[in-house]
Amino acid sequence: MAGPDSRDHSAKATVVFASALVLRLALFHFPALSNILAGQVEISTPITSFKRLSEGVFLFKNGVPPYDGGVFHQSPLLLGLFYPIIASPFLVKLLYTLSDLAIGYMLLQITGIKDQDTAKEKKIRQYGDKIEDPGMDGLTVATLYLFNPFTIASCLGKSTILYSNLAVVAGIWMGMRRNKSLAMFNIALATYLSLYPAMLAIPVFLMLTRDVNDYSQVKRTVVQCASLFAASLVSLFLLSFVLVDTWDFFGSVYGTILAVSDLTPNLGLFWYFFIEMFDQFRPFFLMVFQIHVVIFAIPISIKLRHHPLFASFLLCTIMGAFKGYPSIGDASLYLGLLPLSSEIFKYMRYTFLIVNLFLYSSLLAPIFWYLWIYVGSGNANFFYAIGLVYGIGEIILMIDSTFAAMRRDFEALSPPETS
Repeated sequence: MAGPDSRDHSAKATVVFASALVLRLALFHFPALSNILAGQVEISTPITSFKRLSEGVFLFKNGVPPYDGGVFHQSPLLLGLFYPIIASPFLVKLLYTLSDLAIGYMLLQITGIKDQDTAKEKKIRQYGDKIEDPGMDGLTVATLYLFNPFTIASCLGKSTILYSNLAVVAGIWMGMRRNKSLAMFNIALATYLSLYPAMLAIPVFLMLTRDVNDYSQVKRTVVQCASLFAASLVSLFLLSFVLVDTWDFFGSVYGTILAVSDLTPNLGLFWYFFIEMFDQFRPFFLMVFQIHVVIFAIPISIKLRHHPLFASFLLCTIMGAFKGYPSIGDASLYLGLLPLSSEIFKYMRYTFLIVNLFLYSSLLAPIFWYLWIYVGSGNANFFYAIGLVYGIGEIILMIDSTFAAMRRDFEALSPPETS
């Protein structure tokens, strides 16, 4: 029988998830708010815009190739997902809401698995006469995600980055559960939807092999995981071809992501830089920028091989900071993953600065956009400058959290002081 503590925890979880559900559905009842958020460039990018997805579905329904116009840059399976429900606003809102709740539920489950692994492996280390405090419980982690303003704004703005985030968190959850097939499939699905999550296959593989000590078994697992990832990705591509009956989606989706051909302003660094760039230098700097996104994956995974959850957070933050089309939906993902490593919080030094940089940029970005586009009293420099402030906040978050994780490990390995 479940004890009173278990029943109390279940009741609290029910209240939290029910409140998150009601809040989203209630806010969706204000269509003006949803439309305003859907039009904000901080939320919707050329590859995550629901308005562009709606146009793609409309073209697809009317027999017009959706990838011919140079406007639709999203994966064919999203066409298949929204094709039967696009005419029902309630079903669309419900799908977004339930997807958000699913991420919160998976974060709760990941925290529980992490706590079990910590207890099993006796990783609560003693520091002198003190025992390290446990991290946040799963319900707190889920609550922080579900009521994060970035998460709510992305959901109300119906950014399709939500489905990539859902696949990423599902992949991490399955990795923590040591389920190779579903872990690799979900990472492949996230890669299919937005390309960059491919580098998360490395920390997920580390999760799958945490209990494996035999080298030959590790090699076997590597081959199995690589094969499952490749097979899943190929299957998704073939299914996409069957759905749209053309391979044009490759250039329109992944070509746009890699070439950054749509220079619609966003919170990232690419658009302004390449607007000002001479065409003859564009290929070189484009290659440098794109390599910069993925070059950290292997070094970070090697250094943090004993902390794959934290490595996943760090790689998601790098994606959100340096990819061509970032949005606050990326921030909702890495800020949702950060509390999974809450034991490092007491070692962080610049929390106040990081919070203020995010608040500062979140408040001023829409104001500067309005002044530039609608009032005409500002220019592109205003909006790009606040995007740089947002990027600085992300970079300081990465640096400070990495320092905190390394400091915690250093103290754990240091012998206790003796008087």
